[in-house]
Amino acid sequence: MDSVRSCIRLCLEQLEDRIVPSASINLTFATTTDTRTISVNYTISGGSLTGQNVSFNIYRSSAYGSLNGAQLIGTATIPGSDSTDLSAGTHTGVKLALTAPNGQPVTVLTPNTARPFIVVVANLDNSSASFETHVLGVIVHGSEFDPIQILTNQPPPWEVRMAEDLQLYDGYEAVIPFDWLLLCIIPSPSAIVIASNMLYQQVTAEANQLASQHPGDVVDIHFIGDSRGSVVVSQVLQDLVGTTDPALQGGYMQMTLLDPHPANASDSFFKWLPSLSTADDLAVLGIILDHIWQDQLIVPSNVDQVQDFDEQTPPGQLGFLMGFLETHFSTQLFEFMFSIWGQPAGDIPNLSGQPIEQVNLTNVFVPNLGLIGHGEVPLWYLENVVDTDETFSYFG
Repeated sequence: MDSVRSCIRLCLEQLEDRIVPSASINLTFATTTDTRTISVNYTISGGSLTGQNVSFNIYRSSAYGSLNGAQLIGTATIPGSDSTDLSAGTHTGVKLALTAPNGQPVTVLTPNTARPFIVVVANLDNSSASFETHVLGVIVHGSEFDPIQILTNQPPPWEVRMAEDLQLYDGYEAVIPFDWLLLCIIPSPSAIVIASNMLYQQVTAEANQLASQHPGDVVDIHFIGDSRGSVVVSQVLQDLVGTTDPALQGGYMQMTLLDPHPANASDSFFKWLPSLSTADDLAVLGIILDHIWQDQLIVPSNVDQVQDFDEQTPPGQLGFLMGFLETHFSTQLFEFMFSIWGQPAGDIPNLSGQPIEQVNLTNVFVPNLGLIGHGEVPLWYLENVVDTDETFSYFG
């Protein structure tokens, strides 16, 4: 009997495409808390990224969240060995140390008013986060003894113009031209304390208003102190050391000193013509005020860049008279008799760890300003630094 064999046909059925789940990273927030590193929040989904280097590109941009026309300022990498920061889940406050395109570490996030936004991109899946670095200018004039200015409580004209030009030419978002005319003439050390407290309140209020525009925003501040105004600036910066205000904690702090003149008994930075009785009277007044005020100027530890534009131009020079004939500035005649000097960089206590960049204007004659004395330094700075858009780049 013939056996019957059953025939089994094997059919291969095509399976639908399967996607193997992979981990991804989603950036949700970025800021800086030290003006050197970028701090980011992100969520890792679909598993851990441990074992895989996760890289980021960091850009300067002219618009929030946009890479159009953006400039790469650095890259950063979380190494695959960092199992803590690459585990699945939500991560906050992870700091990214930047390497510049030239291979050097980025040591500071210098202000850039043309590209105020920082955009962080995770290269794994191109998720991004952005924040803005606002630029605030603060100008503080020195002691003023012009009776008309004091009676009308009007700050010196150069301060008003500088505030306007910092916004017009340098792109500052806001400027505080601080007026302490009625305080600066008070013969008491408490005048500096009161003025610095007032300015501190103005600075923090303005900074927090600016930083409220986007999550993670910070405020870079350029403090400009003229003569005794440098002492007010110094005190405000000291008060900001260790601040926990997010708007200011990651802000770049620049301190520009315009012929800084702290009035105290140990540093009498002035000379006069003893042959003139008026000059003798001014010298006596200067010595008395130095003993009363007892100003102290230091560069605090939170300053990222410090500049000193100073002069020690002697009185009695024909250049002052020539300057008066050309400019009709009454300060030129005053400085012919009595010349107030600025404190040179080497004499300023510096706790910042940054070098004091200096321009010495002693005996410099400028056609539209005359011989550079104490009163002309702010005008020289206005024309040669502010109006040329070099407040952050003058020294390179």
